[in-house]
Amino acid sequence: MAYRADAHIHLFDGGFGYSFTARQGVRIDETACYESLQKTHNVRDALVVGYAAEPWCQSNNNFLARITRDLPWAHPTAYIDLTDPLTADHLKRLQADGFVGISIYCFDEKTMAAIEKTNTDTWQWLVEHRWLISVNSRGHYWSAWESVLQQHKQLRVLVSHLGLPQKVSSPPDTETARASMATVLALADYEQVHIKVSGFYGIGEPAFDYPHEPVWPYVQLAHSTFGSSRLLWGSDFPPHLDSISFPQTFDHFRQMSFLSDDDRTDLEGQNLTSLLRDVITG
Repeated sequence: MAYRADAHIHLFDGGFGYSFTARQGVRIDETACYESLQKTHNVRDALVVGYAAEPWCQSNNNFLARITRDLPWAHPTAYIDLTDPLTADHLKRLQADGFVGISIYCFDEKTMAAIEKTNTDTWQWLVEHRWLISVNSRGHYWSAWESVLQQHKQLRVLVSHLGLPQKVSSPPDTETARASMATVLALADYEQVHIKVSGFYGIGEPAFDYPHEPVWPYVQLAHSTFGSSRLLWGSDFPPHLDSISFPQTFDHFRQMSFLSDDDRTDLEGQNLTSLLRDVITG
């Protein structure tokens, strides 16, 4: 493996609010921590997924704009609440602040409706600038993207954590796995939709049970449906550190017989590098 590129990390001022970094008396410099891991494990680039939906992290976009100017490896996406309509002018301001995409969390009907109602000009701006749209969602909420993608087929939507299929403690059969991922698999017809092979600790039970073999049928389905060129490794730093080590977010790929060496090269680094190379930043 020549290098890696991480498609899903978080950086917060004061640390992630729901992990060991939130313990009383503990202060972790997440940027310094990630940089040490980056050097050890040869991570060239990282997509930083913005999140600002709660009071403890509401200034995350401002924080990311400030710190990533001096971090050539960090490529930030701005957290967007689409229930407050997004415009091309807003995107231009984010572009000036160094962002390469947006981050959307859709776990309720209101946000789902907002995705479907977003202005055509906004989606077109994202297409023209080849920005990345990192999405956290699950279940039927993924279907909101079908109507959008039908009109804007070149939107570069990145599905986080395999689309968060049903948690499993033993490997599901193919039919069960396919049913759990149905709304995500339906997006495979759109060639710019990619899927992050990440967050195994949140899909497999127990969370610490590396190498998370119960999750592998989901990975195999993603691989056979999307192809290796549209799979992206993501560490989900720092939340994963409460359950598994950093190398355990990618070492399991070597144990999956359905992934070739070329597949792993693609998903662990080259695919994200290609996406980032094409982003128009100004």
